[in-house]
Amino acid sequence: MEKVRTILTHTYPYPHEHSRHAMIAVAIGCLFFISSDNIHTLIHKLDNNVKWWSMYACLLGFFYFFSSPFVGKTIKPSYSNFSRWYIAWILVAAVYHLPSFQSMGVDMRMNLSLFLTIYISSIFVLIVFHLIFYGLWYVGLVSQVAGRRPEMLTIFQNCAVLSVACCVFYSHCGNQALNEKRLGRRDSGFISLLKKGEPSIWLSKFLKMYELKDEICKSWFAPVGSAGDYPLLSKWVIYGEFSCSGPCESSDEISPIYSLWATFIGLYMANYVVERSTGWALTHPLSVEKTEKLKNKQMKPNFLDMVPWYSGTSADLFKTVFDLLVSVTVFVGRFDMRMMQAAMSRVHEGVKEDFLYDQFSEKDQLWFDFMADTGDGGNSSYSVARLLAQPSLYAIDNKSLQHLPRGDLLLIGGDLAYPNPSAFTYEKRFFRPFEYALQSPSWYKDVHIAVEKPELPFGVTDLKQYDGPQCFLIPGNHDWFDGLQTFMRYICHKSWLGGWLMPQKKSYFALQLPKGWWIFGLDLALHNDMDVYQFKFFAELIKEKVKLQN
Repeated sequence: MEKVRTILTHTYPYPHEHSRHAMIAVAIGCLFFISSDNIHTLIHKLDNNVKWWSMYACLLGFFYFFSSPFVGKTIKPSYSNFSRWYIAWILVAAVYHLPSFQSMGVDMRMNLSLFLTIYISSIFVLIVFHLIFYGLWYVGLVSQVAGRRPEMLTIFQNCAVLSVACCVFYSHCGNQALNEKRLGRRDSGFISLLKKGEPSIWLSKFLKMYELKDEICKSWFAPVGSAGDYPLLSKWVIYGEFSCSGPCESSDEISPIYSLWATFIGLYMANYVVERSTGWALTHPLSVEKTEKLKNKQMKPNFLDMVPWYSGTSADLFKTVFDLLVSVTVFVGRFDMRMMQAAMSRVHEGVKEDFLYDQFSEKDQLWFDFMADTGDGGNSSYSVARLLAQPSLYAIDNKSLQHLPRGDLLLIGGDLAYPNPSAFTYEKRFFRPFEYALQSPSWYKDVHIAVEKPELPFGVTDLKQYDGPQCFLIPGNHDWFDGLQTFMRYICHKSWLGGWLMPQKKSYFALQLPKGWWIFGLDLALHNDMDVYQFKFFAELIKEKVKLQN
């Protein structure tokens, strides 16, 4: 009961959003009309179809059991969309091969053309109404608080509920009141069956429910008059039709479905105007839930969601495969950026100065950090980057407290941004988490391209004098999907990754560390191989610089 009370009771009495009460009322109304019209056929076919109804119940319960882990969860893994679509597809396929409801005695008829007509008309009328209301708000005839716009989804949902209600009434009542008014009252199907002596206890039990439905169709949705009563609306109303055996004169009676639709639209407009012009809108500008949601939205970092590789609604996987084929065929097969880098580099004492960095070699000790596959960005990358940015961390090892200072060197091992390299993915998925974790210098402009690297802070003339954290990166296969263009622009031609200095000028490098240690950063492209110029550089470096005891 507490669950039902939570569903039926809204947080605030008059929120302008899609009403759960309206949905429940329409659902109950549909069940009432369908059951009252089909109970006779359903009971007669129940003995033959009880096994099919049992299979429907088991099938729906089975699929609810498997889909419930993905319903209403705030944390959704990337495969959840795929799982939901897969389960839904299997459910539709299973239901398709079961007998239809109509063959089992339940006629769930719905006039689709009428539904679309009412739905589109409702959306058009409500949009025009909101435009007029905003015009009045703009000139100051309504409160400034009332100018808050409703979501379009709310309007679409309300129009859908309104259209379903009208179509259900028309399907199960039609113009019954008009026909009886012109042709006289007829005996209902149940009364005719009883007069024939139909021996059924069930029919007598449900006779009252059918008569109640008959009274609703005749009285609650009675016609409001003829075109002569409303001359101004005579060109815009939907007229009722009636059945007869011969030629019939056209009816000038207004159809009950039009009066029902106009009533719902009028109630919507009146409710909206009252909400926005009286005390509720002024005393409840935003609910607590919406206020918290707005606050979280304003404070939420501008991260992209993780790439939904296995989502049923995502084309990222297929696009990535296509990009990979193009990259292997065009970029690496015919144009290799690594060879271009070697051709543009200068030679200094037998080794290329743009590839060798020895600023750490004279330190007494060196702390370095390593991370890789930052492609998803967002919370995961920020969590790691925030820890890397701390001046020091403390860890317990064998009941002793270990002091871990921030690394002088940060190595990042490829796949910087998923699903493919671009200015958008590099900025949103890669650079932004690091900038949030450790800000770049105030004088640095991220739109600038570094002509002479490294761009050192004021007063620092040599890279060995800089005592801040530095970062070096190697490209992964995802960074090669555009022929390494984005990597070169954002890594080799920019100077700062947040608060980490990037002295790197090329896609591969060698770092000379203290006490005879070396780090070789290899660029293996997409074929997992080294080009001849890169191989030559490292071969000469080992021959000339690396000692036997290193």
